[in-house]
Amino acid sequence: MDWDLCKTFVAVAENHSLAAAARQLRSSHPTVGRKIAALEDQLGTRLFARSDQGLSLTAQGRRFREHVDAMAAAALRAEAAVSATGRQARGAVKLSIGATLAAHWLMPRMERFLRDHDHLQIEIITHPFPASVRRREADVVLRPVDAGEENLVGRRIGRLGTGFYASRDYAARRRLPERRDEWKGHSIIGFADRASNADLARWSDNITRQGTVVMRCSSQGDMLAAVRAGLGISALSCFVAEAHPDLVRVAPQKLVSVADLWLLAHPDLVDLPAVRAVIGFVTDCARADRALLRG
Repeated sequence: MDWDLCKTFVAVAENHSLAAAARQLRSSHPTVGRKIAALEDQLGTRLFARSDQGLSLTAQGRRFREHVDAMAAAALRAEAAVSATGRQARGAVKLSIGATLAAHWLMPRMERFLRDHDHLQIEIITHPFPASVRRREADVVLRPVDAGEENLVGRRIGRLGTGFYASRDYAARRRLPERRDEWKGHSIIGFADRASNADLARWSDNITRQGTVVMRCSSQGDMLAAVRAGLGISALSCFVAEAHPDLVRVAPQKLVSVADLWLLAHPDLVDLPAVRAVIGFVTDCARADRALLRG
């Protein structure tokens, strides 16, 4: 059985679309279609049927999916069993992590780890986030939710805090607010993507409601840039803002923690030396930076 055809089958089954599966596999719509046709010819049965939801598995497709999932699990166990006997972490490990955490927290800490593990390569996966371990899009994930439906193993390694920040230039022009009634007359950088940041947006809007929202941004990178340009006060992740000496904390007592950090991996991968090395590295970084992350 061609495992590449099986991977294509799983992608189509999960996405209910040839086009969506092609994007996930970084392939093309015609190529995915040809592989599914080749697999159905090889098995002598139809695996998919069209429905209102797109492509859905037939009864034969559902039975085949059970066997493919078992094959994937067995392959992981075999890889772990063989690799665990090695003494040195080797190969590539795919780490799924949010783009902000990757750029502002993890990258500045990577140099020594890579020097000490010169046989190991880390692939940083920030899109799509979070990547699926079951589909082998990632080996390890750092995300704000626990194991979920993938039955991963791991633990909470930290908690993220958010506070208000302004540029020193902005602070030099006006007195920064400390109490709720002192926000009047201040320029506020708010959240544009309120669906993804609902709790933070409500918290920020409630505290700054007497201020004037001059801009809303959909990414923390843009909010950071706006604050550093002196355009106003914004809620930022503390570990991001504290890395910039040109920023000052506003109303330090106003702090919220709305996201945990869970470091998770597939149970059949945690014994791989390379995976253990990455898990240990990220855990040690989070432990050392616990206060910074919490703000």
